[in-house]
Amino acid sequence: MKSRYRILIVDDEPFIVNGLAELCLGAEFLELEVYKAYSSSEALSWLKRAKMDIVLSDIKMPGLNGLALQKEISRQWPRCKVIFLTGYDDFSYIQEATRQGSVDYVLKAEGNDAVLSAIEKTVELLDQEMEEGSLIAKARENMRMALPFLQQQYVLELMQKTPGSIRREELEQRFAELEMKLDHGKPCLLLLCRLDGWQRQESPSAQSLMLYAVQNIIGELLGPMTDGMAVEFGRAKMIWILQHKEEEEKQTEEFRGPAAERVQRYVHGMLEQIQDVCKTLLRLKTSFAMAGEWVNWERLPDKFEALKQLLDSGLGIGHESLLAEAGERDRPDRMGKFPGRSRSHLKRMELLRGCLDNGDREEFIQLLHEVTDPSSFPPEVEYLLKMEVYYGLVSVIMPSLVDMEALCQNVEGVVDYITLTHLEEHDSWTEAAEYFERLADIIFNRKEQGKQDQQHEVIAKVQRYIEDHLSGDLSLTQIGEAVGHNPSYLSRLYKQVTGEGLSESINAARLAKAKQLLKETTDKIHVIAAAVGFSSPPYFYRFFKKTTHLTPQEYRELHNM
Repeated sequence: MKSRYRILIVDDEPFIVNGLAELCLGAEFLELEVYKAYSSSEALSWLKRAKMDIVLSDIKMPGLNGLALQKEISRQWPRCKVIFLTGYDDFSYIQEATRQGSVDYVLKAEGNDAVLSAIEKTVELLDQEMEEGSLIAKARENMRMALPFLQQQYVLELMQKTPGSIRREELEQRFAELEMKLDHGKPCLLLLCRLDGWQRQESPSAQSLMLYAVQNIIGELLGPMTDGMAVEFGRAKMIWILQHKEEEEKQTEEFRGPAAERVQRYVHGMLEQIQDVCKTLLRLKTSFAMAGEWVNWERLPDKFEALKQLLDSGLGIGHESLLAEAGERDRPDRMGKFPGRSRSHLKRMELLRGCLDNGDREEFIQLLHEVTDPSSFPPEVEYLLKMEVYYGLVSVIMPSLVDMEALCQNVEGVVDYITLTHLEEHDSWTEAAEYFERLADIIFNRKEQGKQDQQHEVIAKVQRYIEDHLSGDLSLTQIGEAVGHNPSYLSRLYKQVTGEGLSESINAARLAKAKQLLKETTDKIHVIAAAVGFSSPPYFYRFFKKTTHLTPQEYRELHNM
């Protein structure tokens, strides 16, 4: 939904300000949030309190005149549009206003239609700037600049997926959104690179520069036969996802056989030269672990875990290691001996913690089922991996329980901490997994209740403030300041919780109070109008007649017969 624009009306003549405010409020199609200032100093006060989108100001005012005010507006809110209203048909003023960038210039003698026309034109200009102008263009440009980072984050996210959880349709959609240069439908050859002897005293900028240099060397030397993408992970490590050049598959429908072996052989043969170049040019030693087969994107997480295991143990922990995984045909089935394949679940712990913090119940339960799935644990190390997962989940759950106790939410009687912190207290793994799901339900339910309590507390404060200040300033900015929340957020929250817009609630409260005063007092109509926040009695008449189909006097007579 389009945001309501704020308009500030400035004039040293109160009757002009009030009349223009009534005019703007009456033009409901413009959906304006109207603010009034009876002097330049009061206008400056509003500009410090809230962002203004349009300022309708007199030029000739005591103290700071309209042109000087415009300069201050441009300094504080550069995108704010200024419309000058004056009785002085003076070409020099028009010239100066135009040079400073005012949107329009309306003579008071031209009447309300001209004023409304200028405001409507300004609203259209604001809409155009927001939807088609520089803001969207800059946002798109920033998005393009951020694409490399977003692409890398997505690849890292893919590497943390569990077996079978990557869906081809989702992969295709995300590749299109992120404008990935690699092809989601082509097989990949995975390569891990580690910078050996990384100097801890190196500054972050120097480390980034070194990683960038190594990326360039690898990309240049592997470029003749492959397209690649590098992603940093851990400390001084890179993932390289390689795909064959298009010309390599011209002869076959699928990339298999001699062509695949030729490219794979080329990559393996170039790794030694890459090590030599990095040592010569950068004085940096590097180690590599290369996959023994081409795999599709759905299998990359498994391949990543296998290569990490290869690079982080045995010969891989030495400097300038150059390791190649056994090929698919020659490799024995060692799934049970590589717990790294299942340790991908442990990477999900941070995601689980984030779900708890953000109240994402559905995603949390889905992730919990994934990390506790017993079929993912190789039999040879099943118990050890289950212990890792179990106590990882304890580390995820415990901070939320501690926070709830700190907030006096009394979960100590609900949660048995001996059971929580001891895997052997559960009769089976299934029971342990169900236990964590019950704890998560407790946490999410308490969070949701706390959220609802706070929301209703804020709404109650707003409603009390409205009741106590019907005759005063009930602008969204003023109410936001009174209850301590951003005005735009407060407006959305009020609508979400009550189902009614804040302005509708204010009008309903004003109408109810006006009806009460008309029935129970003999106060004059203009006094009642002021008591419920209408500085203009004619506007109060129109408001009352529109909502009740009776004039205030008719309503009073009807209820005092």
